[in-house]
Amino acid sequence: MDSLGIGEAAGGHGWGITRHCVASVLFGAALCVGGPAWAQDGAVTLSIENDVFTGSDDSYSNGFGASWVSRDITSYGQSSFIRRWARFWDILPYVGDEGYTTYAAWSVVQEMHTPADIGLEVPLASDQPYAGVLYVNSTLYARSDRWSHAWELKLGVVGPSAQADTVQRQFHQLIGADEPMGWDAQLPDEPVANVGLTSTYLWKEGGLGRSAQWRLLPVGSVSLGNYFTGVGAGMYGELGWNLVDAFGGSSLREGLSAASTVGVGPVDGWSLSFFSGLSLHAVGYYLPLDGTMARDSRSVDSKPVVGSASLGAAVRHGRWVLSLSLTDSTKAFEGQDDGAEFGALSLSWF
Repeated sequence: MDSLGIGEAAGGHGWGITRHCVASVLFGAALCVGGPAWAQDGAVTLSIENDVFTGSDDSYSNGFGASWVSRDITSYGQSSFIRRWARFWDILPYVGDEGYTTYAAWSVVQEMHTPADIGLEVPLASDQPYAGVLYVNSTLYARSDRWSHAWELKLGVVGPSAQADTVQRQFHQLIGADEPMGWDAQLPDEPVANVGLTSTYLWKEGGLGRSAQWRLLPVGSVSLGNYFTGVGAGMYGELGWNLVDAFGGSSLREGLSAASTVGVGPVDGWSLSFFSGLSLHAVGYYLPLDGTMARDSRSVDSKPVVGSASLGAAVRHGRWVLSLSLTDSTKAFEGQDDGAEFGALSLSWF
């Protein structure tokens, strides 16, 4: 559900959560950029999603993520953290099963969601609340020749401790944009916990002319938790030259997902691909719109079904992957003027 596009600080508890969040970010940075030797033996992805790509500044405003994806977990030693982590979760369907190869991934992500008019100090009650979310994603991918199953555990915090207000104000000051005035009314601090499964199937593939290839992949997902509860279904398509064997559409779009690096490595020469995705999500609960569960907060009535469409391109050369995509969604809540629009830029290296 990442594609959808009156808080108060919790005193000393808020600072405690902030310290834990800062520690999580530092851990993620160490994992992705430096860190222990095993952390360097995989693929690193840095991603940013922002509506500056589409010229809007409402609904889903910005997301930043840093991800690391392992090689085949059987290539690590029996006593390594990655091998033991995957072994702990091998009770999950497909993980460690015969015919499947397992990969582990971790991401540190910050999201910010804002109303249509960021110039109001007191946002309209009928508009989307300000919401900042900071979380760590732990994902296990089980890949076969035609299937990819991604089990995801999301843990984090929503509220002032996510520090989204500080990041957006500083970024707007840097680019000379209007200052967001309503962050004092953001959703309050609350822990975030979510689990989910996304499955992708390589349905059709073939050649086009002498050198181009294409493929179509249906995608389905189910999620449960206080970030997003619901189900999704869609179709992902890709056309390109020297395509790699990566199911990059397992999130129905590129964005903050590192799925395009799962099960692949550096390429010989150049690889160019154009991709698109269409999806529908049945929404039971969506935190940035429906507000916090344990504490009173602002909220709006989310629509029961939300659709989205994505279009993008990716270039691979040697150890590097550069991807750019645009996503447009239908209205996500009653009274919303337009659906969320944003672009995503990601850089990966092996």
